Amino acid sequence: MKKNSIIVCILLLLLVVSSCERTFEKEPLNLLTEEYIWDATDQSGAFAETWVSKIYSRIPTGYSRINGVPLECASDDAIPTNPLNNTSKIVEGGYNPLLTFDDNWVNSYSAIRMANIFLENYEKVPWANQTIKLQRASEARALRAYFYYELVKRYGGVPLIGDKVFKPSDPELFKLKRNSFEECINYIVSELDAVKTTLIPDAPFSQRRTDPNFGRMRPSIALAIKSKTLLLAASPLFNPSSTPQLSYTGYASYNAERWKAAADAAKEVIDLGLFALEADRYTLVTERANNENIFFRMSDSRTEDFYNYYMGPIGYTVNQRNSEGRVSPTQEFVDAFPMKNGKMITDPASGFNPANPYVNRDPRLNQTVFYNGARWLRRAVETFEGGRDMIPPVATLFATRTGYYAKKFCANNDESTAYSKTIYKDNGFTPAWGIIRYADILLMYAEAKNEYSGPDVSVYQAVEQIRTRAGLSPAALPAGLTLAEMRTTIRNERRVELAFEEQRFWDIRRWKIAKTVYGSTLHGVTITKNTNGTFTYTLKEVAKPFFTDAMYLLPIAIKEIQVNPEMQQNPGY
Repeated sequence: MKKNSIIVCILLLLLVVSSCERTFEKEPLNLLTEEYIWDATDQSGAFAETWVSKIYSRIPTGYSRINGVPLECASDDAIPTNPLNNTSKIVEGGYNPLLTFDDNWVNSYSAIRMANIFLENYEKVPWANQTIKLQRASEARALRAYFYYELVKRYGGVPLIGDKVFKPSDPELFKLKRNSFEECINYIVSELDAVKTTLIPDAPFSQRRTDPNFGRMRPSIALAIKSKTLLLAASPLFNPSSTPQLSYTGYASYNAERWKAAADAAKEVIDLGLFALEADRYTLVTERANNENIFFRMSDSRTEDFYNYYMGPIGYTVNQRNSEGRVSPTQEFVDAFPMKNGKMITDPASGFNPANPYVNRDPRLNQTVFYNGARWLRRAVETFEGGRDMIPPVATLFATRTGYYAKKFCANNDESTAYSKTIYKDNGFTPAWGIIRYADILLMYAEAKNEYSGPDVSVYQAVEQIRTRAGLSPAALPAGLTLAEMRTTIRNERRVELAFEEQRFWDIRRWKIAKTVYGSTLHGVTITKNTNGTFTYTLKEVAKPFFTDAMYLLPIAIKEIQVNPEMQQNPGY
């Protein structure tokens, strides 16, 4: 018991210290704790396994992790309801090396360092089970590769540390240079390929709810991360059609074969036959073990039904607690949802009625957005002027700025009397944040295959699976779409299907369209209730985002540049 108490205290101290220190700066007390962590008498490897678990804890959270709101509040899909929220400042003023945004540099390198420490020391432990020993080492390598992906998608090429564990006085520590983007991509892919057969075998769906290793790295997760990595590498931001780039900001020239590599990687996940689209999309937020989840963070700061309070319209008070309506989806986002017949609302044949704009829409709209007249807790949402969800019940709350509130990740409480819990804590597990699910894999495959060889049958089938599950009727796409038309369709499907799952913010950057779709005025609606009970919807400006070409990549924090003169800043900062 004494030794267990010591190790818990040491690991807690490690997390506190490492969170406060500069990247690469000091040993995380491993020299002081070596006899406890890498215990020569611990045949179970329990303490070493705890170390691996701490690497998992570095996986970024989701939901409302950015100043209390989702990352999408810094995209063209939504804005913070509270205009004083710090994300609003980012939207209107941008980010720079002094005022960074979603800075994952220290967190990722801390996780990479922890993986390296494990790989340097794990063989000191007399593991009784050699299979588990190999699996944990493979997990550390897969996690390390994932954290490099998190860095590369934000900053481009970054320093590759390899297996090195730096000493505090090592002069090399202050001379680290950025590797090229290509070197980083090749490293990530090679690491994932190296361990994909030695990770914990994937469990069939029938065993996932009772699987003691549920949430750990599996071959399917390694392949899914590889697919994400190669899709990023193939995308226009990093795979330019003309302008040569700095080696750490992308490839020097375009290569269509990168799209093929991304398509092949996604197809490898599909061909596993382990995953399928859940018939009911609400299953994704009520059951952590489902047919669709592939890669997820096993714990998150969100606690069961709290998210319903965070997102619910402000006129709803449940169990004497006010709902907060923290997120205001934009009109641009709402307009992205087609009609139930699959046609976009701009299509004259769609049947869209501007005077009654939410009737006969894609069912995903009601699952994602609280709009005027939508059912919630047995009454209609009122976002018209003077409506119950436009009048803050207390001074600390704000009414929607766009006429909408965000509903994604809330349970299906349309006809309930109280909020239901979401992502249940079954079998002692805590809430999960989904990072990659099967719908994402299908759309990644469709995008990459379409860009490489055009909209063949397999591309149609992948997209139409998503539309069929969504409830579109007909779900079939028009025959004979061009590559450009299918590209538009796939991008829109990603927007509405993966809404608020931290995809849009990165998608519009890797597609290099952020300056067009986000660098212009965003809108909402003012809704007036007429005397005859009908409503008038008037478009209004709600935000004028600031965006420059430099902002396609995030800036490296100034402190990292100051302590290491060899560290080059991203261009434009």
